[in-house]
Amino acid sequence: MMSTKFCVVVAAVLSNKIEVLRFHSALITSSLESINPELLIVGPIDNAGTFGKQFRHIIDIRKCYLDALKNGILDFYRKDIDRSLENNKQELLEELTRILEEICAEVSLYNTQRLEERWIDCTPSVRYVGESNRKISPLQAIGLLIEHEIFHEGELALYFKSENLKFPKNWITWGLI
Repeated sequence: MMSTKFCVVVAAVLSNKIEVLRFHSALITSSLESINPELLIVGPIDNAGTFGKQFRHIIDIRKCYLDALKNGILDFYRKDIDRSLENNKQELLEELTRILEEICAEVSLYNTQRLEERWIDCTPSVRYVGESNRKISPLQAIGLLIEHEIFHEGELALYFKSENLKFPKNWITWGLI
């Protein structure tokens, strides 16, 4: 059994991770908000997909991590890809927000008792299908999601640069405005 003090520390770490995730998600959301809907069908980089596909892919990845937190399996081989989202800016924005809120709600449910029951600090309990089924902890899964969001920010930066688009103001974080 974990000590209450340890659970409080883990809960604080989880809270911080959610704050960081929300910060990076805001960069992705603002980039979608800032473009004209007509750009969703533009593929600014050869073999990299359109703006719409990029944002839909980010949604798919978030769903993978949400499933991992709920079900204990991180699997990027989704069969429920909704390609109809790719050309609809409003639906992309709504889905980006909805999935993020589900992830944050899932993590924020973990009070001290649930930490002991399910998270067990950093015990590897999530099966990572893409990595030979190695086990990672839910805390590591959240960290990987944040890294994945940052990776997609880099891809979006390349898209924006390729199309000579103005970056949203919150992208000052990356020194791009």
